[in-house]
Amino acid sequence: MQEGIPNPEILKGKKDIKKLSGSFIRHSISGYKTYKGIRSSEESLADFDPDQQILPDLTPEGVELANNEAENFFSFSPEDTSLFFVSSNEARAIETADIYRHIARAKGFEIIKPEHARSSLSEQNSDGEIRVLHNLSIYPNKSKVIFDGMFNPKKYRGQINWEQIPEDVREKYDQATAIIDADDQGSFVANFAKHAEKIKEIIPEIDTPEELFNSKFKNLIRLAKFGERKIKQGASEKPIKILAFGHENYLIYFLQKYLEKENIGNCEVINFAIEDGKVKIDDVEL
Repeated sequence: MQEGIPNPEILKGKKDIKKLSGSFIRHSISGYKTYKGIRSSEESLADFDPDQQILPDLTPEGVELANNEAENFFSFSPEDTSLFFVSSNEARAIETADIYRHIARAKGFEIIKPEHARSSLSEQNSDGEIRVLHNLSIYPNKSKVIFDGMFNPKKYRGQINWEQIPEDVREKYDQATAIIDADDQGSFVANFAKHAEKIKEIIPEIDTPEELFNSKFKNLIRLAKFGERKIKQGASEKPIKILAFGHENYLIYFLQKYLEKENIGNCEVINFAIEDGKVKIDDVEL
């Protein structure tokens, strides 16, 4: 069992666990500025560093969308629910979460503050009220992003500074994008779902949709641990709703296999229940 993931047996029989529910919300429209900045820079093989991101990452359209969707989302009474915000470590997810946080506070919701935000971005921009989780993050730690955009259709891949890229890396990239371009599905998510397993044969370090689902999204059970701890600490007398902000990469496998959905839109919501220490989405147990 991975560190930080609770044994479901610990949660069974806890009568207060029924006070937990949650919603996963994909980040709003963004410019992916940090990725683009790294790939086009003189250090195009540099790692993604969650503490060194280009802000803001949401586009003006993304800010507007998040505000509108947040207004629609908080249709339930603040008298009946407390909120606990969690997010990936990427700026676009934290910025989206922060918009929802501001609107929730304006509507009178109680927001439970985590003991540690685990993110300098959250501490600086969200008063530490958004807890960053590795299992919601595409790159939990410093990781290379040179291959990140190759699943996009060719016209959306942006510029790469190849001067600093070793020839063997360039060859792998060219082989992988040739496969995608020969059968372009029209979007990142569709290409990722269609071609990831084949491309993993060329670039073993990439994760397939199924691998991402099993290593990240499936571990939403970790959220039960946070919620249960807050209940036990008496953080709120109200039922607690966990709002988790993240990405589509690790959702693709689940969406297509279990929900018969091709993708999830920006600010689209997937609700989940936490029952007897288990996380369920539409009766599918994670």
